[in-house]
Order: sequence, then C-alpha cells, then structure tokens
Amino acid sequence: MDMSDDQILGCHRKIANALVMKLNAQKGAARVAVAMEMIAGRIVDSGNSLAVLRNNALHDYRFDAASILRNIYDVMLQGLYIMADPAERRERAELYLDFMDVERKRRIELMDSSSTDLAKRISDSPKRPSSEPRIETRFNEVKGKYETKKGKMRRDWYPGTLRDLAKAADLEPEYELMQRFLSGVVHSSPLTLKEGPLVRGFLLMDWHWRFAFRILGAYADHKGIALDETEQGLVDAARQNVFDLP
Repeated sequence: MDMSDDQILGCHRKIANALVMKLNAQKGAARVAVAMEMIAGRIVDSGNSLAVLRNNALHDYRFDAASILRNIYDVMLQGLYIMADPAERRERAELYLDFMDVERKRRIELMDSSSTDLAKRISDSPKRPSSEPRIETRFNEVKGKYETKKGKMRRDWYPGTLRDLAKAADLEPEYELMQRFLSGVVHSSPLTLKEGPLVRGFLLMDWHWRFAFRILGAYADHKGIALDETEQGLVDAARQNVFDLP
C-alpha cells in the first residue's frame, strides 16, 4: 500500500529524531562533536516545529514554514562546510564555537551604544564587573582568527559568504535557486505576499528532512556509526540537488 504524504513525513521525522538521539548517545568533548550536536539538534527540532504547524495550524502557515526552511538551509550549509574536508573539520568546528566569544563582545558593545531603557539596564548590571573581564580575555584570545586584512572583524565565523559554503559542499546550483525562492519569504517581497511561497505543502516539509539527513549522514560518517538500510537510503537520496528530477 502506498503511503500518504503525512505518513511519509511522519516516518522521516521519526527516523531523524531517532538518528540524532543515536548520534548524541556517544557523547564526546571533541570540538567537531560539540559543534555538530548543536547544528543537528537545531535542524531536527525545526522539523518537529514544522510538523506541529502542518498538523495543527488553523491558518495559512506557508510563510512561517518557508521562513523556517530558509533558516535551516543556512544552518545546513554551515554544518556541511565544517564537515566538507576531514583534514579541516577540527579547525572549522573551533572557528564555529570560538565565534561565540566574538558575539558576546559584540553584544556588550551593542548594549553600551543603545539609549534604550533595556540596554541601559543590561549595561548597568551588577553582574558585569565579575563577568566582563572573562569575556574580554576570551575575545582577545580568539579575535585574530576573524580579523580581515584591514584589521576589522568579519561579520560571520566563516570566511566569505553562504555561496562559498555552498560551493564547498558542491551545492552552488541548488543554493542559487533556493536563495532566490526563500529570500522573498524572509523579506516579504510583494510578489511573494501576493502569490505565496513557491515552495509549499509536502515539498516544503520533504526538503527540510532532506536537509536534515544531509547533516545527520555527514555526522554519522564522522563518528563511524553504521546506519541501517532505511537510514542510509534517506541519507543517500538527500545528497541529490532537490531541484533535479528523479
């Protein structure tokens, strides 16, 4: 008997959640493991949120679901960039994790430069004298990794752009279309608001799980965890450009 769309999506969700639990069961302090657990968990949790929308929303949730997909595509590219070259995985995972110290420093600067009541309250926090020196120390330890040739801090933890990450993952043709389709949703372009997202319904949900299985497959390979036939089949199918017809 052929499965319905909802049965297929439910099956993919169940397998993805079980697989992320299997991967995270082998905890490790290695930087690659820490980074990939964060990324894989983020993607699978977003799939669970999409399922809640699909199964329970009484309104037109297409725009919100497509926005989640756009966010997850970004996260997926970062994860695949970390995993793309085994020789550089540790260095890239460290870049990803150490960037938190840059973000903490930037958060302080943002609050100090704001005239809003909330920002002033945060800036004047009594906890600041005890916590800020540690933040400053860590920032000074890692900032050299992210400085440009002009001595400025780059915007993101990775060098270049998302397109560069897509190139590293051999996904540039897919990225070119995906970026155009989903950016209209994120930025509420008039055409998108009028006609709705180009990616919708089952396809939107199916693509999300494909992106999840790309990350889960790469992480399982890194950890040396064998996948069963169904899991491996989903991982193999996920590697294909979603815009290429089967």
